[in-house]
Amino acid sequence: MEYLSVDRIENGKAVCEREDMSVVELAFSSLPQGTKEGSVLKVENGIYSLDESEEKRRRKRIIELQNMLFSDD
Repeated sequence: MEYLSVDRIENGKAVCEREDMSVVELAFSSLPQGTKEGSVLKVENGIYSLDESEEKRRRKRIIELQNMLFSDD
């Protein structure tokens, strides 16, 4: 199983980042309906699916990191 984060969508392609920070371009039409910039895709046996719980977990972690970086403490 692999996770991809959708960085941006342009010219009919989704530019995605793997967990090792490498980039892959996928045909947007091959991705699940509802895919948008910031979506997290789970790849299992060559099948892409949206993983909303992983997306929420990652967004929460980013907010926590921002709060730590910009706090006045």
